[in-house]
Amino acid sequence: MKEPMPKHAFVSSTLLALACLAACGDGSPPSPLGPGRHSVYMTAADGTRLAADVWLPAHVDAPVPTLLRLTRYWRATEYLGDGAAADREEQLADLYVSQGLAVVAVDARGTGASFGASTGPWNADERADGAAVLDWIVDQPWSNGQVVGLGVSYEGNTTALLAASGHPAVKAVVTRFYDHDPFAQLAFPGGIANIGFMAGWSAFTAALDRNDACALALFEGRTCAERQAEIAGPRPVDPDDLDAALAEHADNLDLAAALAGVTFKDDLLAAGGESFDDIAPYRGETARAAVPTLLTASWMDGGTAAGALDAWASEDGPMRVEIGAYSHGGIFDSDPLRDPLPAADPAIETQYVQALQFLAEQLAGAPAPARELRYVTLGEGTWRTTTTWPPASVTPRLLALDAGGALHDGEAEPGEDTLVVDAAATTGRDNRWLAALQGTPVRYPDRAAAAGLLSWTTAPLDADTRVTGTPVVRLQLRASVADAAVFVYLEDVDDGGVTRYVTEGQLRLLHRATGDAGPGRERVSGRSYRRADARDYAPGELVDLVVPLLPTSARIAAGHRIRLSLAGADEGTFAPITPDGATLTVLRGPTGSTLELPVDAAP
Repeated sequence: MKEPMPKHAFVSSTLLALACLAACGDGSPPSPLGPGRHSVYMTAADGTRLAADVWLPAHVDAPVPTLLRLTRYWRATEYLGDGAAADREEQLADLYVSQGLAVVAVDARGTGASFGASTGPWNADERADGAAVLDWIVDQPWSNGQVVGLGVSYEGNTTALLAASGHPAVKAVVTRFYDHDPFAQLAFPGGIANIGFMAGWSAFTAALDRNDACALALFEGRTCAERQAEIAGPRPVDPDDLDAALAEHADNLDLAAALAGVTFKDDLLAAGGESFDDIAPYRGETARAAVPTLLTASWMDGGTAAGALDAWASEDGPMRVEIGAYSHGGIFDSDPLRDPLPAADPAIETQYVQALQFLAEQLAGAPAPARELRYVTLGEGTWRTTTTWPPASVTPRLLALDAGGALHDGEAEPGEDTLVVDAAATTGRDNRWLAALQGTPVRYPDRAAAAGLLSWTTAPLDADTRVTGTPVVRLQLRASVADAAVFVYLEDVDDGGVTRYVTEGQLRLLHRATGDAGPGRERVSGRSYRRADARDYAPGELVDLVVPLLPTSARIAAGHRIRLSLAGADEGTFAPITPDGATLTVLRGPTGSTLELPVDAAP
C-alpha cells in the first residue's frame, strides 16, 4: 500500500531554486535541533503524546517552510541489520529536505509510536491533532510559518483535511489517490459493502497498530522469521515508551466489526462516535477552497477519479486535477485498452517532481493555479486539458437495450431479458478495488466468457468513439427477492471477440431513491445513501434504477463493439446481497432500459 520512493536524480535544479526562494525567512536563529533527523513527541490538546520525526535541511541560515505528513502507516520504520538501506521513509524525506523544506511526519494517535487510541479513520481527535501539529510547527524556531501537505491514499485524506482546517499556515496541498467520499467511493460503492478491500485493509492496519510481525509478514508474502530479522517495528521516540504506546492501541476501533454494522452513510461506526458523513474531507469544502490544490487520481483506481471530479464540481478554489491510467499510488500503468506498460505514464518519479514543483511555486509566491483538469484517454494514452467537466465537446448518445442482446441507437421492441444470478460471478482479484491491497497493477481478464453476465452489444463501430464523462444506465427492473445488488459493466469487444473491461457501476436496491445529496457528490443520481432515504423493495416490484458508472475517458476503436453487461454479484470484492439463483428481469421497449454514453466529438 506504499509507493516506491522517487530518486533524487529526477529532481530538477529549477525546482531546487524555487524551493530555496520559498525558504527565505526573517533571519531568526536556526533550530537547536540542528540539521538531520530527530524523533520527538508532540502533545495533543488532550495530553496524548504523538510520535513525530523532524528532518531539517543543512546549510539553511533562516527559517524554512515545512512539508507535513500525517499518517497511520507508521511515520518511520525501525530496521534491523542491512534493512536500513531500504528505509523508504528516509529516502522520501531526504528528497523533500534537498528542496529546502523541513519535513514533519507524525503517527496518528493510536498508531505507530504514538499513544492513545483510534476511534476510526480520520476521526475527530485525529483531525484536532492535525491542527495542534500545525500550531506546533509554526512555533518552532526553524519554521517560517508556512506549511504544505503531500499525501497518498489515507495520507491524501489527512492532507485534504489539513486544507479544510482553515489553519492560516497551510499554503498548498497535493492530494494523491484519496477518497473524497469514503462511503460511496471506497467502502460502500452503490451502497454495497466493499468487503474484499475493507476486510483486508482493516486486518492490515490492526496488525500495524499492535506491531504483529507475523500477521504483517502474511500481507507481504514473507515468513514471520524473515520479517522479524529485518524490521523491529515502528521507529520509537524513546525505546522505553514504545511498549506502553502499543498497549494503548489495544483500544482502537475494530473497524471490520464496526463496518459489519453499517448500512447507511449516517450510521455511526461506534456508539457515540462518527459516521462516514463526519469523516469525509468534503466536510470542510469552504475552508479548503482557499488552499491551492493539486489532486491526482486514476480512472482505474477504486473511486478516486469520481472523487476528484466531485471535488472539482463542489469546490471553487484554485485547483489542478490530473486523472491518469494509474494503479493506486501512481506506480503502474493500468490502462485496460492498451498493452500494459511496465510503469505508469508519466513515471512515478516525474509525478513527484511535478508535485514538488507545484508546492514550491506556491511557497515562492506564484499566482494561485488556474482551475484546470488534465486527463488521459484510455486506449490511446493521450492527455487532454479542459476547464469544464465534462468537456464542452461531449454530447450524450442514447443506446437502447433490445432483443437478442442488441444495443443500438433508437427505440427497442417491447420485451424483457432475465438474468439468473450467479453468486460466484467475479471480476477477479486484481480489479480496481483490490489491487491497492496488493500494490499491484489493475488487471482484468478477458471477459468474453465471464460467468454470470447478461449482456447487450452494439454492431461494430464505424469510427473511433471516445467516451468521456459519466456513462449512465437506466434500467426498468424487477427482482425476485426483497433486496438485490445490481452490477453493470461497460466493455470493449475487439474484432477477435476479446472483451476488455472499461468501467462499472453498482447499486443496492435499498439505496435506489434519488434526491439532493449535496453539491458535487453523486452528481448524476443525487443519491444520499442515508437512512432517511432508504426504500424497501417488494419482490416482483417494477422499479426505475439510475446507475451512474464510474467516470472514464476511453477510446473504443473503429471495428470494435461496445458491450453492456449486468451481474448480480462480484464475489470476493462485494458483500453478497442477491441470493444465488435469484432473478433480475430487465424490461425493454420505447420507454425501457437504456445506456447513455457521453461521447466526445473533439478530434
